[in-house]
Amino acid sequence: MKKIVISATVTPLLEDGSLDKAGLKKIFDRNIAHGVDGFFILGSMGEWGSFSDDFKEEFVSESCKIIGKRARLLVGINATSLPLSLENMKRYCKYDFDSYVFMLPGRTSALDPVKSILSVLDAADRPVYYYHCPPNNGIDLSLAQFAEIMAHPKLAGIKNSSGNMWLRRELLKMRAERGFKTLLLEGQEWAVDEALIVGNDGMVCGMGALASKVMVDLAKAVDAGNFTEAVRLQNIFIDVFHGVYGIDLANVWNGQKYALMKLGLCSSAYTVAQEMSTLTDAARARIEKALADLKEELD
Repeated sequence: MKKIVISATVTPLLEDGSLDKAGLKKIFDRNIAHGVDGFFILGSMGEWGSFSDDFKEEFVSESCKIIGKRARLLVGINATSLPLSLENMKRYCKYDFDSYVFMLPGRTSALDPVKSILSVLDAADRPVYYYHCPPNNGIDLSLAQFAEIMAHPKLAGIKNSSGNMWLRRELLKMRAERGFKTLLLEGQEWAVDEALIVGNDGMVCGMGALASKVMVDLAKAVDAGNFTEAVRLQNIFIDVFHGVYGIDLANVWNGQKYALMKLGLCSSAYTVAQEMSTLTDAARARIEKALADLKEELD
């Protein structure tokens, strides 16, 4: 089965904080030309927690218009509570896209996580992906809890950003033994080759807006059984990660946006999820060097 490549994309902004629609189209068009299968908007890399409801709805609408049927579109309904996530689902249901993506809110209540996920699945008018990211919300699930949600017919897949190799292998084993149809997608950039080689269905990575060509080529290498090439490309992926984000992750949002801006793909490095002062002269120079050193790999 062909490995799936989904870009967990940035949200390009103008300097005034409004949506950079021209930049959004350039990014989507470039990624589609590289061969990505789809996009995930309003995830962690998409700064979902920083925007108003009206801005997010505009982003969903514009993304649907630009992408059309050229690629899958997954839309995050993340919010600070379960009721607000369900409200987002209702706001977006009139738009033509493929799936919702749901991450449990942080531990600010005593709600049962499985009941929360099942309530989203029950209410959904289309497939849902569960975004598993304990580093973000502090919530982990047991294997029994994963089995309960994977049995639901509307759960299309799991984006696993836990960085837990044990969990990855256990979910693959459980799926095979119980006949679940849930897609298992790796969310950690530095573990994609391992995940795909052992059987994951694909990747959903936050470096996708910039490094879509590397991601697609890596997936193709695994599809072809060329694991040596997959490992080589994984190391390049990590080089991009270090060059753009910094080894200390000081420039996750503004670093990737600055790189996209330098490539002429968006008009600004502006982000509301990170202090722009962290994009120092040294960081800019590091990013520019990475773009020059990795020019062929990126485009």
